[in-house]
Amino acid sequence: MIAQEDCPSCADERAAGAAFCENCGKALATGAGLAIGKDCPSCGAAGVVGDDGYCGNCGLLAARPRDHVEADGGGVAAAVTDRGLRHHRNEDAMWLATRGADVDVVVCDGVSSSFDPDVASETAAEAAGKALTLAATELAESIGAAIVGAGSAVAVLATAGDPRRATSNPACTIVAACVRGTEVGYGWVGDSRAYWVPAAGPAVQLTEDDSWATHAIALGADPQAAMNDPKAHAITAWLGADAGTVAPRTGTFYAEVPGHLVLCSDGLWNYLTEPAVFAHTVRSALRDTDGLLAAARSLVGIANAAGGADNITVALVPVNTRDS
Repeated sequence: MIAQEDCPSCADERAAGAAFCENCGKALATGAGLAIGKDCPSCGAAGVVGDDGYCGNCGLLAARPRDHVEADGGGVAAAVTDRGLRHHRNEDAMWLATRGADVDVVVCDGVSSSFDPDVASETAAEAAGKALTLAATELAESIGAAIVGAGSAVAVLATAGDPRRATSNPACTIVAACVRGTEVGYGWVGDSRAYWVPAAGPAVQLTEDDSWATHAIALGADPQAAMNDPKAHAITAWLGADAGTVAPRTGTFYAEVPGHLVLCSDGLWNYLTEPAVFAHTVRSALRDTDGLLAAARSLVGIANAAGGADNITVALVPVNTRDS
């Protein structure tokens, strides 16, 4: 048997001595003495990015339009998505629309084990976002319908474009929210999350992960043991052709105290699992930076400083603030 090691970029198993990861395409340390620098964000090689934007060492595009995207809602909302440090592309996507004080926001996270997960997340975010913009019914109902529509749009991808989609269809998770004054509506499928972060006290996780661990705990498993299981974060619901009937869960509440609605992918919350820590980190980012967009950038920076093991997306929406 050939000895196996994990790719340091995407954690995919690979044969010892291989020069490039077959999963993500990044250069692997093989003892050949790679010159590690700062010029290529993918492999770290110095001075090898050509005029076409491709790295001469690892062959990857050094920067793609989706590697880092920001949306500034002019003080009403802000969102940032970032590739992180270990993935070769950003498989997260987001949608942010503001109309006066009204806000619609969507965060999607592509399922990396599927084919074209980045296409799935972008398709879902756009479909849900456009649906929310046109919605005129009760918030929870509108959000649920938008997510179901997004699921249909992602399912169609399996029969369009690259034929490999038919055997490993594009898939993603989704969390969406609408803010109308002090009313907040939200809905989700998967493990992208929505939090309420009040001006004081711990964060409230509004969503419940569709994951193996959550399911096991609901059936009576020891919570700590379930969370420590290797299958803990395996999702049990998603958008895609093989997802079956999409059944989003939704909720609404009225903000009675000032606070912020936070939507994020697991690239952020995996580093901030304790509600008190999550709230403290968000409030610190808001306090120590100049504006919502800077705070969102700061939170992305915190995830990258902690390792940046996944794509990172975060959206911030102030609700019932004293200066609103």
